[in-house]
Amino acid sequence: MSVIVNQGVLGGDASLIVPMGIRMVVVVLVGMLGGLLSIFAAGTVSYRMGADMRSALFRKTMRLSFRDVDDLRMGSLITRMTSDVQRVQGVVQASMRLLFRFPILFVGAVSMMLMIHLKLSAVLLVVLPVLIFLIVCILKHVYPQILSIRGVTDRQNTIVQEYITGMPVVKSCANETGEFNRFKANNDELVDRSLRVARWMLLLGPVMSLLLNISVAVIVYYGARLMRLGEVNVGDIMASVNYMAQILLSLIMASHIIMSITEAKASMSRVDEVLSLPDEPVSSNGSVVRDDTSAIVFDHVSFSYGDGKGKGGAVLNDLCFSVRKGGTLAIVGGTGSGKSTIAYLMARFYAPSSGTIWLDGRELNGYEEALLRRKEGMVMQDSLLFSGTLRDNLRWGNLSASDDELLRACERAQIADFVRSQPEGLDYLVSQKGMNLSGGQRQRFSIARALVGNYDILILDDCLSAVDVYTDSLIRKELAETRATKVVITQRMSTVRSVDWILVLDQGRIMAQGTHDSLYASCDLYREMCDKQMNV
Repeated sequence: MSVIVNQGVLGGDASLIVPMGIRMVVVVLVGMLGGLLSIFAAGTVSYRMGADMRSALFRKTMRLSFRDVDDLRMGSLITRMTSDVQRVQGVVQASMRLLFRFPILFVGAVSMMLMIHLKLSAVLLVVLPVLIFLIVCILKHVYPQILSIRGVTDRQNTIVQEYITGMPVVKSCANETGEFNRFKANNDELVDRSLRVARWMLLLGPVMSLLLNISVAVIVYYGARLMRLGEVNVGDIMASVNYMAQILLSLIMASHIIMSITEAKASMSRVDEVLSLPDEPVSSNGSVVRDDTSAIVFDHVSFSYGDGKGKGGAVLNDLCFSVRKGGTLAIVGGTGSGKSTIAYLMARFYAPSSGTIWLDGRELNGYEEALLRRKEGMVMQDSLLFSGTLRDNLRWGNLSASDDELLRACERAQIADFVRSQPEGLDYLVSQKGMNLSGGQRQRFSIARALVGNYDILILDDCLSAVDVYTDSLIRKELAETRATKVVITQRMSTVRSVDWILVLDQGRIMAQGTHDSLYASCDLYREMCDKQMNV
């Protein structure tokens, strides 16, 4: 442009205008082609990186201990796996195009401006420090607020998840207004914090535009004075104005990408917090072997939720008991006595705070995850079925099981009549969480799934609470015939009379243990529980 104005227009050499114009057009076309290629490359890399991050987070979540999942909260994990990854992905996509572009523009424009005229470039010495100071101040103020926004977003997701999951409870209690107010309060806080960040970030654009126009005015004014002295010409001033615009444009680009990186840094730190957590621990001394014929042994086991150091109070205190191979242990007790926690410890969902759990003569922590899951099957009270066919759900216990094996397990779980009554049979489609089945049907299918697995140990945590007493007795007769060692957690005292051994829990401690007859004669708590249910 400087050559065209100085030599072509003012100098009268018109032959320079067309060749220089063609060079300008060629440069523009090359820049456009490079821009298109950079967009394609940035999109490909960023989307694949986002997919890798989500996969890594999902795999890590599957390997986390239940304690870590409790600490992080489900809503926060969902936010990190979705919006946080998406934010990092978007910044990578933008920065691959801009992060390398603005330094080249900045350095190139500054160099060219210095080459044109040193005195005109003195304006940079005043403008650049002001811009850099402004960017640093805004970033320093905005970053803590961005972190707080992520926390409010986590809480928002948790509220929505709790409402959707507990919708029947909310509607039955007519508490829609209360839930909406809780959502609205958090939503208003999210909007308020987001607007505060947006105001600071949007302030940067107008201020930079103001500085740009002031700089251009100063260059024009100072250049006019230098023209009178014969030190510069019109083409140099036009080029300097153009380079100043490119310099400030590159700084505006830099400020926006730095703002985006600042937001992504908050998201990336939350993603890294999950990825840096250790996998569910397995102790290195698991090779220790115990000379014992018992299937399960609890040796002075204590446990507390929270940080595992007693914070919030111990749930289980100094438990000592054993279950012989092929036998049946029943665990009874009041609500909150720690029955389900024992089941979680047996399944190694949590590690005991103290003491040792032995499984078939080896420390529980010494088992590889795959081997442990092949030995133990667990059926919970809140039986979960996944969307898909009945066949898919039942084969979770054994992926290679035949249809005949699946139907046989359904017969033993007293649910085969339902399967045969459906035109699709085992291809019957189960909705999300099995909501198109009753609670009793879900529990019986969960038992059938465990029977398909042919496990050595079955942990049954009040898994027949939604089944009538007659069906309960039929299922328990079938379970009694299995070779597996069974741990039965139940509130029905009538179902524990025939088991080998009964554990009576109260506030995390073993009050008594023995057979039904011995406990009824010696344990006041057990006798009271039996008498109350008989009277009812």
